[in-house]
Amino acid sequence: MVREIFARMAPFVKYICTTDEKEAVGKADFIITTIRAGKEESRIIDERVALKHGVIGQETTGVGGFAMALRSIPTLLHYCELIRRYANPNVMVFNFTNPAGLVTQALRDQGYSFVYGICDAPSGFLRQVAGLYKAEASDFQVHLIGLNHLSYFTSVKKDNAEILSEILKNPRLYEQTDMRYFEPKLAQHMGCMLNEYFYYFYYREKALENIKRTGETRGERIKKINDNMLQELSKYNAKTDFDKMLEIYSKYIYMRESNYMEGETSVSRDNICIPKFDLKTKDEGGYAGVTLALMRAKITGEEGEMILCMPNQGTVDWLEDTDVIEVSCHISKKGAAPKSGPYILPESAKQLICTVKYYERMAAQAIVEQNTGKAVEALMVHPLVNSYSLAEELLKEYLEVYRDYTGGWKI
Repeated sequence: MVREIFARMAPFVKYICTTDEKEAVGKADFIITTIRAGKEESRIIDERVALKHGVIGQETTGVGGFAMALRSIPTLLHYCELIRRYANPNVMVFNFTNPAGLVTQALRDQGYSFVYGICDAPSGFLRQVAGLYKAEASDFQVHLIGLNHLSYFTSVKKDNAEILSEILKNPRLYEQTDMRYFEPKLAQHMGCMLNEYFYYFYYREKALENIKRTGETRGERIKKINDNMLQELSKYNAKTDFDKMLEIYSKYIYMRESNYMEGETSVSRDNICIPKFDLKTKDEGGYAGVTLALMRAKITGEEGEMILCMPNQGTVDWLEDTDVIEVSCHISKKGAAPKSGPYILPESAKQLICTVKYYERMAAQAIVEQNTGKAVEALMVHPLVNSYSLAEELLKEYLEVYRDYTGGWKI
């Protein structure tokens, strides 16, 4: 299928497909890391172990994110060392692997400063907001601050005029964007637009109740969709049935996107919010669009703005300079740098970010060092665990389940 896509869409592109790690990264200028160590089956285990202990096991937040990081970080440390040795000296690595913030923190802590964390949630949401004004996302200037899947839009400007308060009062924000998961009074109280993953924090008991009631985790739902898609695709040949295979792929991607967070929130996603797959349409806000924008800036010098996971570097004084944050950045030929503030947040938001950032710091150290004490400390302070005894039980079970990845840990 990949070969057929290149043949039809970009026959001038020279490419290779390889399973040789050194060949894959050798002399590369740009590298994308998007892996799922343990495959979909492990995601389901992460979720089910958490639910058994009465906590949310979502793959990027809380103990579910920790369990995925147990597998992701050691694997990516191996790849990053290969990249350091064999890629070009000025290589840029775009990490899509979840939990993106925690993974990027661990890799940066180990000296791999060429790694940038990328998530499509903020840019995708901004496109939804732009739709309220029948405008393009590029027509807006924004300030966003926080952590991956825990970030706030603190300023939105159009034509250099601040319009965030106006947006927060617009009923359509809570109907036609992913702010549908939140009550208007919460957003107006915070004075910010919220990343959709705040639902797990601000409506924790409802999220847990909804997941249990559906009887199916997100991982189980995705695996079922993917299995059905692959089974249907296997009946066709890419060279002779390309359009049919593309139609099948588009159908299942739409199915996957349309029920995004529905099981966790009991809120259906409006059709206008669902990304549509079209091979011929330029991707401006998804993972590919964000990555290509930074690559274009690096190669051509075309400057712009985007949202990345990278070190704080003094952006806010209530986090450490080395803390990886999700933040609005200026991009240029020199790379990326956080936009200067001010980033005005209510104290409760700062406290939540600081607490989860402490968890990320400790979790990153724990996984790299295989340190049980630090792992328990990380989990016990996380708002979605918040218990020493529970942290111990969860860690013990995940280390046992994933002993192939965690053989050096002492339980």
